[in-house]
Amino acid sequence: MDIVNVKQPKVFESVFHRYYASLCYFANKFVHDEEAARDIVQEVFLRFWESQGKFANETALKSYLYLCVQNAAINYLDKLHTREKANRSMEWKILDEEDVFCFQVETDVFEEVFAAIEELPLECRRIFKMSYMEMLDIKTICEQLDVAESTVKTQRQRAKKYLRERLQHLYPVVIFMFF
Repeated sequence: MDIVNVKQPKVFESVFHRYYASLCYFANKFVHDEEAARDIVQEVFLRFWESQGKFANETALKSYLYLCVQNAAINYLDKLHTREKANRSMEWKILDEEDVFCFQVETDVFEEVFAAIEELPLECRRIFKMSYMEMLDIKTICEQLDVAESTVKTQRQRAKKYLRERLQHLYPVVIFMFF
């Protein structure tokens, strides 16, 4: 991709939707507070919108966003005077580069998973999110969407099959990260 100009509202909106969830996940790895992580990412995007807004390519843009979120999360911890407490509870003296790298790899994997979920057809995606992200049971989904139980089960199976095929290249990374 050539120069990315985020001062264009449609480009900014696209960048926001593409990276918001994964940046929240990344911020939460530092602060261990989902609401604070969302606030941090929203603040980063606000400053991002106010910035010059031109990047050489998509990679430079992504690196900039992750670095801003990392710095904002560390600043958040400093302001709350909880950094030492968090380090003791995690038995870390400092947050080293390897930990940050692992957080970034894990976040990249989740970013790809979130993107794959967004590729699902609308009803399939909605049922998948309700079932596996909102943790709603089949009966509740049926009631909220006014659909048959067989529809919910079929859509969940379709989503899982698609995601399994679409994300199979990530299996070695996931095994490395979580086991």
